[in-house]
Amino acid sequence: MEVYTTETDQINAIKHFFVNNGKYLAVGIVLGIGAIVGWNYWQSHQTNQLQDTATAYEKINTSLASGSKEGITAAEKFANETNNIYGVITDMQLAKHAVDENNLAQAEKYLLLASGKTKDPDMLALTNIRLARVQLAEDKTDAALKTLEQVKSTGWQVAVNDLRGDILAKKGNIKGAREAYSSGLTAQGSQALKMLMQIKLDNLSN
Repeated sequence: MEVYTTETDQINAIKHFFVNNGKYLAVGIVLGIGAIVGWNYWQSHQTNQLQDTATAYEKINTSLASGSKEGITAAEKFANETNNIYGVITDMQLAKHAVDENNLAQAEKYLLLASGKTKDPDMLALTNIRLARVQLAEDKTDAALKTLEQVKSTGWQVAVNDLRGDILAKKGNIKGAREAYSSGLTAQGSQALKMLMQIKLDNLSN
């Protein structure tokens, strides 16, 4: 790109550009306006589509709460066809229902689907923490530790270290569990969870 050192040079260059490219610039402006209109339409379409999805989610959520086979099937279909935040939440709701039914393997599948859909760091962190808890309940301690490694957000480190301590304690790694709980106690986060970790840490010490 040529660099102009004086204001006069810049003005002359602009005049020269308009003389030589005026017709093409006019076409470009028209195309630019078309692009803006198209962008605004697309944005409006996206907003309307999200609102429609939110309405559909409310119906699905009510149906899922009934616990019926039809409700589960409808929720699964909705989640499979929806790749935005509502699809993620539906997968998480399905996972909760599966846990309530003591179907941990199915809950793990739903949470894996949810984690694969979201790009939001906080939602991804929440999904992976829940996934790790399910894997711990399945005695998949190594898989649970690997899942926790995917949680990078600093705001979730209290929950991560609390769960990591639980996993390591279950593996018999008392030293590692103690270090995890201790790290959680120094991180920024829920005081209630820290109190629970302190109790766990004290029990390890005993």
